[in-house]
Amino acid sequence: MKTNGATLIALALLAVTAAFAADDVAAMKQLTAPDWTVPGIGLEMKRIPAGTFIMGSPENEMCRRADEAQHKVTISRPFYIGTYEVTQRQFYKLMMPDYDFDAWKYKRGPVADGAAYCFRYPTEAGLIFMASAIGGPQTDLNPMECVTWERARAFCKQITELERKAGRLPEGYAYRLPTEAEWEYACRAGSQGPYNVDADYTKLVGLRKFAWLAGAGSSFGTRPVGHDRTPNAWGLYDMHGNVYEWCLDWYGLYPSAGSGQGPEDTVVDPTGPAAGSTGSPQAGKEKVVRGGGFTGYSKDEDLDRKVHPFLRSAGRYSVPPDLGYLAIVGFRVVLGPEITQ
Repeated sequence: MKTNGATLIALALLAVTAAFAADDVAAMKQLTAPDWTVPGIGLEMKRIPAGTFIMGSPENEMCRRADEAQHKVTISRPFYIGTYEVTQRQFYKLMMPDYDFDAWKYKRGPVADGAAYCFRYPTEAGLIFMASAIGGPQTDLNPMECVTWERARAFCKQITELERKAGRLPEGYAYRLPTEAEWEYACRAGSQGPYNVDADYTKLVGLRKFAWLAGAGSSFGTRPVGHDRTPNAWGLYDMHGNVYEWCLDWYGLYPSAGSGQGPEDTVVDPTGPAAGSTGSPQAGKEKVVRGGGFTGYSKDEDLDRKVHPFLRSAGRYSVPPDLGYLAIVGFRVVLGPEITQ
């Protein structure tokens, strides 16, 4: 009997249930387990407690932009979020199990097949654009990129379907992209400054302790998730740098004072504006991406205030959801309350 790749993945997910103690599954379903790994694809997750935080940035923060108005947000229920950005290995195993990646010798697979740009390491010194990546080693522990918002969401839906069949989902929860508020809350992990760890933000060497950034003598491209970097207080890696991360929300301005949802009020579990909303050219037309990528930084070792504004905890950027050729945009998965969008 011929078995297709999707069936093999489903069988593998079910088969590894025994690798997890029943108490661990029960604790995850009760949202009390501090860690959870999605069976079959090794997607590691951390539990994030419910809580209230100040979203956005103060007016005197370095590199601040006008769309970061501070406001109080409550995340009313705990959720799990990926310890790392989704890797190419995890994405391909679930979404493209029959594709012969070993046979594809170039640095990037065909766009139609959804392979990432940073697919193989270059085989000689220099920028990846200039060096040959033909036959170089695969970079499948690097974050998945060149992926549309909908393709990232399809990855989450696939996990949800398999885990729901296996009986391993908390009531009312699903795997999905994080809301922008969940993302910033998880990124900050209780911190209030521009970044989620203490470092010398004026020096590239300081930023690289917790964020992968290209430039200043380093080759262009992503790096393996979490590699040699410092996590935040909740154990999350690469919340700054490496790739931007898709959020569930449409982009739009935050609530303003006097609207009933201003800085003096508390917004509970926000999911962003509706599609087609007004207020800026991107509002309701582009999806939020967070965390900054590996590009766009000063080549000067002394960064001072030149650091990319989108790298910060409060930094926001937006991308059309159907754009699937950006090597700087990936995603991270949340197991949270189900949201219909």
